[in-house]
Amino acid sequence: MSWLAAAVIVLAAFSPRVFSQASLFDPSFAIGSGANGYVYSVLVQQDGRILVGGDFTQIAGQSHPYLARLNGDGQIDTSFACGTDGTVYRLIEQPDGKVLVGGSFSNLQGVARQSIGRLLTNGSVDLSFDANPLPGSEKSVIALGLQTDGKVLFGNFATSGELFRLNTNGQLDVSFVQTNIFQKWYIFSIRPLTNGSILVGGGFQGVNDFATVGLALLDANGRLDTNYTSGLETNSNPTTIVEQPDGSLLIGGGMWRQGSTNKIVLARMNPALAWDTSFCPDYFDRWPFAYGYGYVYSIVSLPNGKILLGGNFQEVGGFWRRGIAQLDSEGRVDPCFDPGLGLSPSYFFGAMALARQPDGKILVGGDFFDLISGGTNRTHITRLLPQSDCDNLRAYLRLQGDGTFFIAATFPPGGTNILQVSSNLVDWIDREVSASPYCWGPKAFESPWRVSDTPLIFVRGKKQY
Repeated sequence: MSWLAAAVIVLAAFSPRVFSQASLFDPSFAIGSGANGYVYSVLVQQDGRILVGGDFTQIAGQSHPYLARLNGDGQIDTSFACGTDGTVYRLIEQPDGKVLVGGSFSNLQGVARQSIGRLLTNGSVDLSFDANPLPGSEKSVIALGLQTDGKVLFGNFATSGELFRLNTNGQLDVSFVQTNIFQKWYIFSIRPLTNGSILVGGGFQGVNDFATVGLALLDANGRLDTNYTSGLETNSNPTTIVEQPDGSLLIGGGMWRQGSTNKIVLARMNPALAWDTSFCPDYFDRWPFAYGYGYVYSIVSLPNGKILLGGNFQEVGGFWRRGIAQLDSEGRVDPCFDPGLGLSPSYFFGAMALARQPDGKILVGGDFFDLISGGTNRTHITRLLPQSDCDNLRAYLRLQGDGTFFIAATFPPGGTNILQVSSNLVDWIDREVSASPYCWGPKAFESPWRVSDTPLIFVRGKKQY
């Protein structure tokens, strides 16, 4: 019988800090307590500043409703005008540095813009881009796509989805078929392809009464390609589509392939839009009791061929990867990208937006709070370092603001995992014995543990093979 023990962690009763082994959370990101509502989109601009859009009214402790810009260190960029009057769902940067904004607003930084607008590089509204009035202007824009010719594709938020295209000045492109109806649910992703066609993903069950679940292919002028069907079962919902350098497509969401009863959250298509059956990612386990569980919402294809994922999951390939994970090019979990305790969900979505900075740091937005970030629960937005030590066993002890605390440990796969506590570093008590890669206490059905009752405590994790 062999054992592996984690480093010991000490917490004094009067200390307000969190003690743990190193994790990926970047302590230099000066976002304070984060945002007070969901973050749906994060964009790193060419000058290094960071645009954030969502359903918040405050961020970094300041009033910036729904849209804000941060400096590279996470502090508010005070030169940027204060927000919009409605939720921002999507941000896309054009090659010239201008930024498309989609959402449910009626004005953008005080300028009348219904659901879609564009910002100049200095952050002001581009008055030369005016899409109003739009078809279905009372609806929200929750999906955006940018073609190589500068034309803009957008999907409306409605009981059934609609897809439109704008010219570079924001006016409706009358050469594009505007009458397609994506039936029964929303469009979430729009991916213009290199051959000029357009792949559309979402929760729809068909288009114009043609049965193609979750994915539909349009030609360059918007006509539905009825030679293509998705091969997905009813209720599949691809939420994000990312093109890789070789033309393959990574599809994230919650999906079932025809003829299979196993739900998948990540799949790959070859450039001919056939499912790549050789791509078999590690198994993703869900958050218990979480609404919308088992989803990938955001994908970043990294320069080294690895794949960064954000979503609603808690384990990947037997590793504890709550809300965020990195895979190799074949879909196997990367043991050197370890977010520790990870992102704690608010039981809805988890990590919905990812953006990579030029220095390799990763911005994460969504519906969560992170547990280890210099003693502060950052809600809805945080930043991660590019990697940490590989395949480690980690132990944590955290003091809460109300004088309570909890302990936890995360383990690599295999064997039996044991979380232990001690008051003297001599006598150790087993707190939890489990095969799970995450052990913690107190449990939800137990009374909170108070520092006043335990002035000194040590915690360690051990693994038995």
